[in-house]
Amino acid sequence: FTYSAKQAIQSRDSSDSAVGYGRPSANGANDQRQTNGISHYGGTLTDKGTMTVDIAGRQADGGLVVSISEQGEGVRKAPPATCVVYGNTNVICDPYRTVYTEEYTLLRFLGANFVDPNQMDPNKHWRIGPSTSQGQTTQADYSITSSSGGKMQIGETRKVVTTGSGKLETDIEAKVGYDYDRTVPTSVDEYATQRTDAGVSGTSTTTYQTTLALVSDTIATKP
Repeated sequence: FTYSAKQAIQSRDSSDSAVGYGRPSANGANDQRQTNGISHYGGTLTDKGTMTVDIAGRQADGGLVVSISEQGEGVRKAPPATCVVYGNTNVICDPYRTVYTEEYTLLRFLGANFVDPNQMDPNKHWRIGPSTSQGQTTQADYSITSSSGGKMQIGETRKVVTTGSGKLETDIEAKVGYDYDRTVPTSVDEYATQRTDAGVSGTSTTTYQTTLALVSDTIATKP
């Protein structure tokens, strides 16, 4: 995997305009300037490395039980965490373990019947949601853009909106290489924009870019 995040924050320290004080002028008086109480911050984070997923079994409701871990060259390191993944891209992970956003990018495509011909329209398009849980509404659209010998290219447009004390909105565009015969993604190229609006307290925008490429599949090579 490769991962990058770039964040821009606009923070308002006061809802009212304030007077800013600069250095004293030549005559000893303070150089006063009116400000709006807003400050701007930003930062970036990048990493690359490998993820490992082990299949532990299947639940009665069709959920696939997996263990996922991540080893980045930098700070993105996470020990194994147990998760259950479903064909409708729902993912449930151990809340006491660290699971990074790029791991969720992979996990949501691992469920059985993620590509289900019975759910498609004549244009090879299907929709998941909208569904709402704990104040979070998710809707995703998928389209098969090409297919040959079970190897597919799938486009994803996904929107996640979380409401509470503020509003968190995430828009995701992804291109997924998918092996229908093995029911496993072989590549993912995802670009996500996340916007937070906390009213007078400020706003933030974070862009994420994640790429995944399948290196090995030990299940496929077993006799």
